[in-house]
Amino acid sequence: MSKSLGPTVPQAFVPQARDYLRRNGKTFHWASFFLPKEQAHFATLLYAGCRQLDDIADNHSTNKQDVRRELCTIQREIQHAGTECAHPVAALFVYLVRSRSMDSAAIVAFIDGLIMDTYAVALTSQAELDRYCYRVAGTVGIMMCSVLGVRDANAAAFAIDLGVAMQLTNISRDVLEDAGLGRRYLPVDVPINSLTGAMESVRPMVSASIELQLERAERFYQSGIAGLSYLPRGSRVAIYLAAILYRAIGRKLRRDGCRWWAGRAVVSKRQKTLFTILALPVAGWLLIRGQRARLPHDSALHCYLDGLPHANT
Repeated sequence: MSKSLGPTVPQAFVPQARDYLRRNGKTFHWASFFLPKEQAHFATLLYAGCRQLDDIADNHSTNKQDVRRELCTIQREIQHAGTECAHPVAALFVYLVRSRSMDSAAIVAFIDGLIMDTYAVALTSQAELDRYCYRVAGTVGIMMCSVLGVRDANAAAFAIDLGVAMQLTNISRDVLEDAGLGRRYLPVDVPINSLTGAMESVRPMVSASIELQLERAERFYQSGIAGLSYLPRGSRVAIYLAAILYRAIGRKLRRDGCRWWAGRAVVSKRQKTLFTILALPVAGWLLIRGQRARLPHDSALHCYLDGLPHANT
C-alpha cells in the first residue's frame, strides 16, 4: 500500500474484523457473502471500526468523561487525517478515508452520536430521534457508499434512509435493553425506570410509539431500497438482503403486537434462508436494473435533518 493512503491496517486486524462481524452483526455477516471480495473486505473493516467505537462508548468500566475524551481524540485524529495516528481505531478510519475516498464528516457525525450515548438519553421529539438515527446509522450508509465504490453523490440521501430505517428498527426492538442502560430513544413521556420494570401501565403507550416508529421505518426502507440502483450491480443483492432481513425484525415485532417487554424480536437462520430464497426474483431484477430506473429522493423524509452532511433538505 502506498504511503499516500496514510495509516495501513495491520494484517492481524483483518481476521479480528471478520470475527467482529460474525459474532455481532449476524444479518450483515449473512449479507456479506453476496458482496464481491474487495467490497466485502472493506465493508468488514468498516463494521469492525464502527463496532469498536460503539464498544468504547458503551464501556461501563471507564469513567464517562474519560470515554468522551477518548472519542473526541479519535475524532480529531480523523479530522486531521495525518499519516500517523496514536489511536488504532482512528488509524483504521483514516485508512478508509484515504483508500476509499470516505467522507470524514460522516465519521465525525457518527462519533457525535456515540458521544450523545455517554450521557443520560431521554429523547422528547421526533426531530431528536431522526437526527440521532442519522448520526449513528445514516452516516454508516454514507460510509458504505464509499466502501462499495458509489460515484454518484445523489446516492447518499437514499443510503441515509436505509440507515435510519435500520436504526428505527433497532430502537423499537431494544426498548427494554436500552432502558437498562439508562436510555430512552422513543419520544414518549415515560420515565426510564417504568420501562426497566416493563410496568403494565406504560405498555400500551410505549407499544403505540413503537408502532409509529416502525411505520415510519417502512417509508425509509422503501426509499433506501429504491436507491439501490445507484450501487454497482455486484453489491445490490447484498444490500437488498441486509435491508429486507432487518425490516423483517420490525415486521415480526408488529405482528406480535409490539410486545417490547416480552424480549427481543429475532429472525432465525432458517428464516433468513427462507427470506433469501424468496428474494431471488427481486435480486435478479436488481442485477439488471439500469440507471434510468432511478427515482428522485423524497426530501420530506429528511425534514428534521437540516444542516447534516449529505441530507436532502
